[in-house]
Amino acid sequence: MVDWEGTVRQDGPAVWRTACRLLGNRDDADDCVQDAFAAAVRISHEQDVQNWRALLQRLVTARAIDRLRRRYRRDERPDTADPAATTDPRPKPDERAEAAELLDDLRRALSSLPGEQAQVFYLHCVEGWSYPEIGEALSLSPGAVGMLLMRGRAALKEQLAAHLPR
Repeated sequence: MVDWEGTVRQDGPAVWRTACRLLGNRDDADDCVQDAFAAAVRISHEQDVQNWRALLQRLVTARAIDRLRRRYRRDERPDTADPAATTDPRPKPDERAEAAELLDDLRRALSSLPGEQAQVFYLHCVEGWSYPEIGEALSLSPGAVGMLLMRGRAALKEQLAAHLPR
């Protein structure tokens, strides 16, 4: 039997931070985490789960990227007044506006990547997971993880070229 209270207490905050970083909106992150935990419950009825952290991170990342795709297909902008959408209240207004625009462009670009590329990029570059950790979570070899990461970075670099220094 799964200790859901322990799993939520141990892994819930990291899973929520993942959703919040990707989505930049607390309400969307809450919904996404709830969906991920519901999916984890369904999965736990079908198979034994060896690594809850990996499963929950994979589920919440996939759901958050799907939510970003829907958001940008409808051309919605996140609520930038949300405290989770900004990292530091001290920068000047023009710096905050520029950072918010870059973050929005990054979210849009990330939402356009194929699913596994986006997941690999996020888990490695934002969460700091190693290739073997990502491979285990996504059932990929470390070499496949590296290839997906390389392709994802190249696609993001192309899409975000306007923000890169010349």
